[in-house]
Amino acid sequence: MTPTGFAVAIDGPGGVGKSTTARQVAARLNMTYIDTGAMYRAVALYNLRQGTPPQNQAAVIASLPHINITLKNQQIYLNGEDVTTHIRTQAISDATSVMASYAPVREKLVALQKNLAKTGEIVMDGRDIATHVLPWAQVKIYLDASIEVRAQRRALDLAAKGQPADIIKIREEIAARDHRDKNREHSPLVEAPGAIRIETSNMTKEEVIEHIIKHVQLAANAFATARRP
Repeated sequence: MTPTGFAVAIDGPGGVGKSTTARQVAARLNMTYIDTGAMYRAVALYNLRQGTPPQNQAAVIASLPHINITLKNQQIYLNGEDVTTHIRTQAISDATSVMASYAPVREKLVALQKNLAKTGEIVMDGRDIATHVLPWAQVKIYLDASIEVRAQRRALDLAAKGQPADIIKIREEIAARDHRDKNREHSPLVEAPGAIRIETSNMTKEEVIEHIIKHVQLAANAFATARRP
């Protein structure tokens, strides 16, 4: 089936604020938000609950037939259980980065993501959305920020949730994750050709959101005009 919808693809490294930004953009424009990162986190959660180390590729791949992921009202369900709050820990983040590099994991979730985006108006964020999942997206955004800024933001987020926030350890984890994401064999993190690059280090969340909305509105108007008989 050829995609008939309107899509906004937002990519970028870990800790740059993709999910928060994408969720707000979608809400303000009355579009559907699809959190692809949460899907990979759900895979990690399932495996960690089974006692499977992230590096055990064979076991992770063998778990896939037993994993059913659904989205409803911005909540993510793992085999029928709402795990939205359970997947937002540093341990899940670290495990997700490793498991997401396995081709069968990506193939399973990319197929689901593509199916969700075929119709309607959606905003989707991740690391390979504009390059691999939705290369046809009308709007492609690449968010970036320095490791120092991303580490500070992550530490503040964790502290607000009452979780440990060692800034030095967080910085090391982000740097390691960047290396894995950009150098993995399957669908590495790269800036898609034609993507709008936004350096967010010195921008507020609101400024980033407003900047993206302007580009989306222009593209949406052009899309609507082209579809008129």
